[in-house]
Amino acid sequence: MPEKSPKPAARRPTTAEDYEVFCGEQIDGAGRYYGVLRIRRRTDGRLIYPFEGCSRPGPCATGAQARDVALALADELIRADIALPEG
Repeated sequence: MPEKSPKPAARRPTTAEDYEVFCGEQIDGAGRYYGVLRIRRRTDGRLIYPFEGCSRPGPCATGAQARDVALALADELIRADIALPEG
């Protein structure tokens, strides 16, 4: 039986450029804006946000504020992941 070769280890993320970030806003029926955020680690394709049980950024009065809140959350999550990446 042929031996399986080990899977190459993914490079550890070191900068914000190692992440893909999508940011937008969504409005609910009451006129409140929520940030829409998706963060994927480029080095291994792992989805960092959203994750099960996470809260949405917001509510905010405007779409621009919702995007700003989402981007601030993205910055915080990326810094945390660089410091201590989940495997």
